[in-house]
Amino acid sequence: MTSLQLAAVLLVPAGLLALAGDAAFAGDDSGSGSDSVLCARCHDTQVALAVATGGHAAGLECTDCHADRRPGIYGSRHRTIPRCSTHHDEVRHPPRNDAPPQARRNCLVCHDVHGSPNAHLVRRLLPLRGDRFAEVHFDNEAGAAPGGFTDPTAPGTGVCEVCHRKTNFYRADGSGEPHFTDSCILCHAHTDGFRPVVSDANCTLCHAAEGARFAKPSAHAARFACSSCHVEQSPTPGPEHRGIRACGDCHDYVTHSPPGRAPVPCTQCHDPHGTDNTHLVLEQITTTSGAERPIVFNNINGLADGSFASPSNPGTGICEVCHTQTRFYRADGSGESHFPYSCIPCHRHAQGFAPQ
Repeated sequence: MTSLQLAAVLLVPAGLLALAGDAAFAGDDSGSGSDSVLCARCHDTQVALAVATGGHAAGLECTDCHADRRPGIYGSRHRTIPRCSTHHDEVRHPPRNDAPPQARRNCLVCHDVHGSPNAHLVRRLLPLRGDRFAEVHFDNEAGAAPGGFTDPTAPGTGVCEVCHRKTNFYRADGSGEPHFTDSCILCHAHTDGFRPVVSDANCTLCHAAEGARFAKPSAHAARFACSSCHVEQSPTPGPEHRGIRACGDCHDYVTHSPPGRAPVPCTQCHDPHGTDNTHLVLEQITTTSGAERPIVFNNINGLADGSFASPSNPGTGICEVCHTQTRFYRADGSGESHFPYSCIPCHRHAQGFAPQ
């Protein structure tokens, strides 16, 4: 029996429905259509809810989940009640390790398997402590919006908020610290019991600036994900929850060591996440003197604008901005004449730019 057929059964007058039920009792009880009619006689609330809201799944009938335990006999426990875990991974919120047994919730606390006007079978009335209930409207997966996980127009009434009493964010009393307004499930997935779990897919929620730079074309962005360099230290977001790999783990380049100074770290000149310059060269460099200098570096021709040294604006090239005592290409624009060709055939990065 389809949902439309079942709806028609529910809408007919009670006398005709009784006759239909009597006919079903008298006839062959092996068909799912006949069983559906019988279910509606005793379980009108559940069947009406399924018809009105679409039920658990399109095309799923009562008998698909409730197997007959005593064929031909009707009454208490004549049908089985399946476990959710038969078809779904068992996930509890809060997770088993994060809460005492009395605080854990099973699937049926938040979901009505027969149907709901809310999305994802979320109950319209969620049970709270004691005998209280909270009415919930949940029709989208927005983080902070009416009908979403939290409701900024009525703080404390969203599906995530109504039970929260001790969380840092979005409490039932409408209080809590500011938090992200994107969809909650980007970090709090149902499959993780809504624990906050970091993945490559949601790093940019906290690290938006790094994510924007990483989106720029580069050898790093083309080959790696965040987790390739930032190894998990803890699955929960927070300080030091990810490691930071040393550049030397993948590169054997020697950093530049000006005479009498400590070696310059890679990040003095490069941003591993990305920049608008080639070779991940920073768009603004803190020079060895401490000054901030803007950098444009989009070719390796040597003496050329946007390269190692600038002919039109001497002292602004990537090599020049730090030089104060070199013979050539100094930051003040002075210095002797030198080869105008690419610097790197003689000053190789792998040798710390020392002349070879």
